[in-house]
Amino acid sequence: MAGLTAACTDGANTAAASPEHAVHRHIAAAKTGDVATLRSGACGALATAMEPRTDDEVRAHFLEAYSAGPDLLSVEPDGAGNRRIVTGYYSDVTDLDIAFTVENLDGWKVCEIRRGNGRFGPLPGPFER
Repeated sequence: MAGLTAACTDGANTAAASPEHAVHRHIAAAKTGDVATLRSGACGALATAMEPRTDDEVRAHFLEAYSAGPDLLSVEPDGAGNRRIVTGYYSDVTDLDIAFTVENLDGWKVCEIRRGNGRFGPLPGPFER
């Protein structure tokens, strides 16, 4: 079973090269509008989706996406390879979660974000409308 950590921490107490730290850093950058950190900490589909957008578009999108959490993170147990799934939970909404696919590409980076089902079906991920 994966352990839970608070998503609202600054990541200072997590290992510097961990999947949790990558997600903590991503969420903190999103909440403060730090687009440089969002871009440098992204890979794969997420980096591709952010590339053509202006800093203002990226900033606005992520501020909206994380305005209400998640506030708990759970990392899948260690597996083979350099990819992990970090699931974020919203403690005040029981049927909502968000999954971050992170990869260790010279340091852990967020490559994809998928929102779980909300009350009315699947929710779009970043830059999906």
